[in-house]
Amino acid sequence: MKKGRKERSSGLVLTDDNVSNMKQIIGQYKNVLVCGMVGVGKIINTVSALQEHSDVFYIGNPVDYEGKQRPGSYEKYLAYITSLKQDLKVVDAMEDLFSVTSSIFVIIDEIYGRSKKQLEQIGRLLDMQNIRCIQIVGCVKYMGELINKIDIIVVLEQSGAFTIDKEFGKAICKVLGRN
Repeated sequence: MKKGRKERSSGLVLTDDNVSNMKQIIGQYKNVLVCGMVGVGKIINTVSALQEHSDVFYIGNPVDYEGKQRPGSYEKYLAYITSLKQDLKVVDAMEDLFSVTSSIFVIIDEIYGRSKKQLEQIGRLLDMQNIRCIQIVGCVKYMGELINKIDIIVVLEQSGAFTIDKEFGKAICKVLGRN
């Protein structure tokens, strides 16, 4: 190892198999931020990584990372997402999860366009010890202060995945997230 390089202690070994990458990351971290280019499979790979679990909840968003309506309609998008995992539970109201005491996984689809109240509710979910959150975003910059509650940031690509330093993620939010 070259002098000055830091060795990662997490033991993550990411490959070109993003389902395996996501399983590994979700298995080691509580609050995961997943980003990447359009069409890279952020949702597909995340849901596929959670196939073995029956306690998976999904919080959708009718708009994408640019604030555009989902192609076709939001209902068609939801139908597609739920077809990926037959027992995926769609959450209509985030506050319904605040009383859950069992250990669950929550996939939160996109941050862009969410109200102040929804952002506060997402923050509360990220703080709950029994909930493992996977936040999907098109662009890290929209995370704002919620970036501070994230344990790891993973970028998916067609050919694999890599992680980015949390401090770098915070800087992206601070500099690029300004309106």
